Amino acid sequence: MSTPFSYEAYDRLSPAYATFLEGLTATHSATWFHDVAAKLKISVRTGVRGHPDNSGPGLTTVHPVIRTNPVTGWKGIFVNRGFTTRINELSPDESEGVLEYLYRLVTDNHDLQVRFKWNKNDVAIWANSSTVHNATPDYEGRRVGDRIVSIGEHPFFDPKSVSRRAALDARAKAGAA
Repeated sequence: MSTPFSYEAYDRLSPAYATFLEGLTATHSATWFHDVAAKLKISVRTGVRGHPDNSGPGLTTVHPVIRTNPVTGWKGIFVNRGFTTRINELSPDESEGVLEYLYRLVTDNHDLQVRFKWNKNDVAIWANSSTVHNATPDYEGRRVGDRIVSIGEHPFFDPKSVSRRAALDARAKAGAA
């Protein structure tokens, strides 16, 4: 069983660093989709794209750096090199340093990664609330597929939420009692 990136990455933070990150927000931007669409001679959908908050031409939003999964209640890191542009409460230099460290949690810890080599008729399912999807251009030819997304909640941080490790430890202690 693979561990969703965001939970395990959060659990690898020191308690002091995790506390520092909680409550910070980051700007996420996908405006580069406009360049891709222009090259392909298509338009970016401006209507509602799943969640009602995800609409319009802007393709920029603000989310917490540490988010709470609405199903598990677990804390997880919620940044992505392809979309996260800055941490809003920090100076540009501070933001760059913190984000680079968080990105390295993914790239330097291969046990947090799942590599999927696509074949015809393959299906992959993941939860964006706890997984970072990053397409690696290590294939030949043109990659064609259909993406289907569910309507999710607006990412949030609940200060009462717990880490995955803390939740599982508590569950194990309760079972042993």
